[in-house]
Amino acid sequence: MTEDILQSRWNRVYKLESPTGHVNVRVYDDAEGALFVMLRLVEDALTTAISERGRALWIGAGGGTPKPVYEQLDTLNLPWDKVTLSQVDERFVPVDDAASNTKMMAEAAAPLIAKGMVFETLIRDITDPVVCAEKAEALLRSFNGGEAPMFDLTLLGMGPDRHYASIFPGHPINAMVYDTESLVLPVEPATGGVEPKLPRITLSVKALNRSRRIVLYITGFEKEKALEAAVADPNPDRSPIGAFLAQCPAPVDIVVG
Repeated sequence: MTEDILQSRWNRVYKLESPTGHVNVRVYDDAEGALFVMLRLVEDALTTAISERGRALWIGAGGGTPKPVYEQLDTLNLPWDKVTLSQVDERFVPVDDAASNTKMMAEAAAPLIAKGMVFETLIRDITDPVVCAEKAEALLRSFNGGEAPMFDLTLLGMGPDRHYASIFPGHPINAMVYDTESLVLPVEPATGGVEPKLPRITLSVKALNRSRRIVLYITGFEKEKALEAAVADPNPDRSPIGAFLAQCPAPVDIVVG
């Protein structure tokens, strides 16, 4: 079913060759077509989870690219009271701050929350990023009786600098994010005016790898070219998303709008 969804509106599909194999990329030359496919992918993943396990747990990225997806979720006919949504990462700011993705996601998905969907931010404490990360990890583990949860769907984004979640090129977190046993990590701001300019909270690679399906959704020519470069050079310090794709055990659908 997923393959039928992906084929329904694409304009072109191609493979990116990488040192570890290849990555399938599906490009939709109109925003409407890409959004249509994204909604079908979300619907398919959540419906399957509810059918097989009685509930669905998914996590999503912030930023402008996925915002229309959250805004259009109300067009899907799902039992939203059986769905929990959390986050891939978040800026360490109050949840009512203009820079907060929690604010954006909660407002965009407000109709679903009214229908019973649970939305859980990673910002569990605003006094200290380390404490916040610890409390966010406890939240994630509470979804699975204290053990690391398995996400039914992970919606990732990518920046033109090849970052994903809050894992940025040149940041010291790249030295630990692939090996740590932690599910959630605090991310210190970078120096020299580069991103991240604010402290952040991010899921680790161990946490993200525990996904039944991952969708990487990007828009625009600049990001498409950045993705091509990242796949060809999966060095975590230069191309975090390339390194993640090279090691990811879960199936990944890459949608470019």
